[in-house]
Amino acid sequence: MPDTLDPKDVEAFLRAHPNFLQDRPGLLAVLNLPHGGEGAISLVERQVSVLRERNITSRQKLAELSDIGRENDRLLDATRNTILALLAGENRPDLTKIWLDQVTGTFKAEMGALVWLDGVSDGVEEAPLASKLIRQGGGFSGVLRPEEMQTVFGTAAAEGSAALVAIRSGEDDIGVLGVGSHNPQRYRAEDGTLFLEYLAEVIGQLPASG
Repeated sequence: MPDTLDPKDVEAFLRAHPNFLQDRPGLLAVLNLPHGGEGAISLVERQVSVLRERNITSRQKLAELSDIGRENDRLLDATRNTILALLAGENRPDLTKIWLDQVTGTFKAEMGALVWLDGVSDGVEEAPLASKLIRQGGGFSGVLRPEEMQTVFGTAAAEGSAALVAIRSGEDDIGVLGVGSHNPQRYRAEDGTLFLEYLAEVIGQLPASG
């Protein structure tokens, strides 16, 4: 490419390709287009339209980030209140009841579960659930089959979704903490389980969980 371009060549090219700028909104956004002259107003209007569209997109992204921030604040507050409530538990049944109350009340989740993996689990079949979590590295978020939903949450046999994390005491997995929904899309594989992991870590350290 030559170091300099002849303006006449540029003009000739644009005349031969009248849609060149229309198909390149990024270029339009940086051009300095004067008002006046035949055709100049339409170019300016197009440039303004491109900038307006970018502004709308930026506002939408900002709104999404604000929504995420508010949701994180809500979850942080719910986590704090739940930890304070769990401190009052004297044994595992107490912790289970407190969690189930908190998950639907404070967290506003559809359903919750706290499953103990050493037999104190009200008859829940724990081995398949434990192996699922071990395969997922200690946590899981996504779709559960009907039998899994029934095992964890005691629901009627129907597909749903859940976020589940292991409760550990030292090197041992002693329980499973979870939130669930009948909506298979509510908890997705790409969703994080940070707040749930934090709560599971706290529960694993409580004397009442021993």
